[in-house]
Amino acid sequence: MYDNAPAHREIGTQKKLSYVGLQCFDHPPYSQDLAPSDYHLFPGMKKRLIGRHFSSNVEVIAAADTWLDGQTSDFF
Repeated sequence: MYDNAPAHREIGTQKKLSYVGLQCFDHPPYSQDLAPSDYHLFPGMKKRLIGRHFSSNVEVIAAADTWLDGQTSDFF
């Protein structure tokens, strides 16, 4: 899959993908059915974590887990 970006449309890229046997599938850009979490999950998490600074990936994962654990079952 690719998103019709200029680098993906270049003839050299297309030839290389064909050479290695990869098949490209088009999809519409900004399609809501591709990642529903982008429209439901991440805005709420962003509001919760905005302005916080983390010193490691472990802290980010812990903060995200805490936020997810606080959501009601109807959220999911």
